[in-house]
Amino acid sequence: MTTYRSTLYGLTIESPFPLPGAFPLADGTAADVTITWEAETAWRTAARALPASSDGPGSALLGETEDGGLCIEWRRELQLVIAPSNDHMTVICTAAKLEFVPTVLVGIGLGLLLHRRGITCLHGSVVSVHGRTIALLGDSGAGKSTTAAALVAQGGILVSDDIAALRANGDRFIVARGCANVRLDPEASARIVRTGQRLATAPWVDKLLWDVSGDSAASLRPDPHLDGLYLLKQARDGDAVTISPPLPAAQALPKLVDCWYPQGFIRLLTQARFDGLRTIAERVPMFELSFPRRWDILPQITVALGIG
Repeated sequence: MTTYRSTLYGLTIESPFPLPGAFPLADGTAADVTITWEAETAWRTAARALPASSDGPGSALLGETEDGGLCIEWRRELQLVIAPSNDHMTVICTAAKLEFVPTVLVGIGLGLLLHRRGITCLHGSVVSVHGRTIALLGDSGAGKSTTAAALVAQGGILVSDDIAALRANGDRFIVARGCANVRLDPEASARIVRTGQRLATAPWVDKLLWDVSGDSAASLRPDPHLDGLYLLKQARDGDAVTISPPLPAAQALPKLVDCWYPQGFIRLLTQARFDGLRTIAERVPMFELSFPRRWDILPQITVALGIG
């Protein structure tokens, strides 16, 4: 089977299939993480069940293996097993389900792996705008990817969609380069993406993928520092776009907990991880970005965030 080497979220990954939005690497690059596929007959049994998630298409079950690994499964159709060393992930499913695997891997699969490797992740999209790098946070359906796509269409640079993987760097935090695809529903893609651009599909989440990786120079730039967090809020239809003053850290912290990734597994949030979120709340300003859910409001949002 052909193998692919790529980088995502600061990890070099070797996998038996290409990962959507990942940046290809030369064959000689050493892998931090290896992904392999096994048929459904290799299904693992968890020795200890962990809190379940109801997010996504169907209920996911999480458990620990006898050797200290982690496994997540969906209705006996797909299972991901992370080795205790956190440098190997096994995909277990039928060949018919392989079309869904890449989308799952770059989402909850790598999200759990990053968690196991001690990386703090938030559920959001990250864009660099006029030299500032901001994370757009919020509940599913809040408009994170749509707003990020609107910023990119006006000249912003996508750093990551869906997952913001943060690493401390002195008194600041850097954001690891994530997926270079923005996940959009058909209506959003029709309104934002230029005519003639071909979009791939993400069958697991029923979205279209807009590849905004750009040229190789942009793809290889250093991971940027995070300058601000913007929590997307729905305003009344007649209201204007507003950005709140920076929230006090004590108010920002519970909002960061709500945006912590992997969502649905809040009991995995240990005291050490909670303290890490507190540090982010203390060092990175958080704002509430409120706007009505109308398509004609997008230009106002881009202006409010400093572009357009």
